[in-house]
Amino acid sequence: MNNVQQVKTYSQRKISDFLFILWAGGAALLSYSLVYALRKPYTAAGFDGLEAFGMDYKVVVTIAQILGYVLSKFIGIKLISELKRENRMKFILISIILAEASLILFGLLPAPYNTGAMFLNGLSLGCMWGIIFSFIEGRRMTDILASLLGVSMVISSGTAKSAGLYVMDTLNVSEFWMPALIGGVALPLLALLGYALNRLPQPTAEDIAMKSKRETLNGKQRWELFKNFMPFLTLLFIANVVLTILRDIKEDFLVKIIDVSQYSSWMFAQVDSVVTLIILIIFGLMVFVRSNLKALSILLGLIIASMVVMAVVSFGYEQLQL
Repeated sequence: MNNVQQVKTYSQRKISDFLFILWAGGAALLSYSLVYALRKPYTAAGFDGLEAFGMDYKVVVTIAQILGYVLSKFIGIKLISELKRENRMKFILISIILAEASLILFGLLPAPYNTGAMFLNGLSLGCMWGIIFSFIEGRRMTDILASLLGVSMVISSGTAKSAGLYVMDTLNVSEFWMPALIGGVALPLLALLGYALNRLPQPTAEDIAMKSKRETLNGKQRWELFKNFMPFLTLLFIANVVLTILRDIKEDFLVKIIDVSQYSSWMFAQVDSVVTLIILIIFGLMVFVRSNLKALSILLGLIIASMVVMAVVSFGYEQLQL
């Protein structure tokens, strides 16, 4: 009788875990995908023939958004670490409303002065990863949930570009107003998903025992944490900056690298879907690696190899005659 009860309890736990992963992981994945819909649709536009301040217009737009995005990351060190759970939803709403307002400004202001709107766009969305992750951290299944959140960056990039191409080619919306239109669709959906994340139950005692409780940190506590892990955190910061720059070069100029005029607007989404599937398979194979340190080493090795390939292709584009 006890064995039957144990099997029943085990089955109920597995079903409960699966439903929680579906709820939390699905909401996190879709939320960050919609953040891309507010941040990256402009990458579908070529802005051919336009210049700003003596440079290619799209280069200036990209630099402006990256600067705002990176500055937001620094601001987020303080904001995210001090943000209480009850204020997360308010933070999400303010961020996405400001992001959409910046896209409307991008459409209203004449070029090249509208490039400043993209700086504001990056500034308003740079903390969204930290906010979304704060809902799923400190749980037994954080590793799985974080993997789903990470995968969203892969598939959402191509989807944002494909949506942008569709709006311009099929709906005949100008390349300056296309980002605002897509952002206007994404904003209410992102607000609903933020509500779904905000309704997640608090970490259980078992979660806290396995992952430790997440506490807010003041300035002194942040400095103590940084001093204790300074070498590791510094390397992570440098790697993250390099990855962000290389990723944005690929994302923002892919429509100039690949001629999509002969293909469907949704080609980028299809390509990134295949890449996402490959990544999920790699993550799935990691379950066979019992050592956490070995699994981390393998993943870091893959990241380094990917960075090398991206750097060679990005900076050697003309020499390689791609």
